[in-house]
Amino acid sequence: MCEFDCFIEEKIEEGYFPGCVIHMGNKNDTIFHKALGFSELIPIKREMKKDSIFDIASLTKPFATAVSILRLVDSGMISLNTQVGSILMELQGTIDESTTVFELMTHTSSIPAWYPLYFYSLEEREIIRFIGTMKKEKSVYSCLNYVLLGKIVERVTGETLKEFSETNIFKPLSMKDTIFNPPDSLRERFVATEVGNRHERELSKRYIKKTLFEWREKTIVGEVHDGNCFYCFNGISGNSGLFSTASDLARFARLILQGGNEVLKPEMVQFLLKTLTFVRGEKRSIGFLIGGDGCGRLSQKTIWHTGFTGCALWIDPLKEIFIVFLSNAVHPEVRPNILKPIRPQIINHCLNIAMKL
Repeated sequence: MCEFDCFIEEKIEEGYFPGCVIHMGNKNDTIFHKALGFSELIPIKREMKKDSIFDIASLTKPFATAVSILRLVDSGMISLNTQVGSILMELQGTIDESTTVFELMTHTSSIPAWYPLYFYSLEEREIIRFIGTMKKEKSVYSCLNYVLLGKIVERVTGETLKEFSETNIFKPLSMKDTIFNPPDSLRERFVATEVGNRHERELSKRYIKKTLFEWREKTIVGEVHDGNCFYCFNGISGNSGLFSTASDLARFARLILQGGNEVLKPEMVQFLLKTLTFVRGEKRSIGFLIGGDGCGRLSQKTIWHTGFTGCALWIDPLKEIFIVFLSNAVHPEVRPNILKPIRPQIINHCLNIAMKL
């Protein structure tokens, strides 16, 4: 364990992230669960705790959105072949009218990867219509796909994505700290992200510069970091907005390794585990990447996802283990893709510990 701690402390010293929480386990037990470093540096210094609450960014996509959609598929309310224009009426008459739910969920819709929607409008129906008029690109991983999926959940159920996912996923799995728009009463447990929206503000300069709001300037703590989610959708979106802990994400990982339950039936779990598309060298299931260079010594059956704020989850159905890695790599400033080269190292150090225990 000392070797692992030294590795993480070295990465903290090298500036990869101020702190992190790691939770590794199998389908029945925790192998180890550690917190190291700091949850915030600016304006105050706070130690990271095992129950620290993170903005998990794009991990919202599989945990809240993809699973919610699969619940609707299982209930017969929609199918993976449902055309999104039949649910989101704003898309009728646009190039995305016939795009299917499956294409959105597997990032094969050819909808662009990202756009600062808040420069176009802050009104939901106008935003959805605008996405439908955007020029098609080659199939890429797209936050906008999951923005639309979140709205599909809301239109079909008549509930917000927050309400539906809490009632049908998080509460039944006892994921008590997994929530959109967490209350201020949890402030001491929140992990800080960027100081202001400086990175996104700079990134969006290439687009229309029509400001419909005031940019955040202070350290972002307890508010979603993602600009589209925060400015356009009040913290609740299919692409981002979820807050959680390593322990809560471990509960979900165990559901997958155990093959499903009443929250997500076995046949629905298979949609998360099976390779359904192979595009530009990437294998994808519903909601997850499968295998590839980002898995270290885990098997090539591993499903995984990352979050922009510094989060990642790997679930290996062959080795029957999972690794949750949550960090605040965007605090106090964003360094894009800084964690990419060390993710396999993190995995391999975790596996070394498991072999010694």
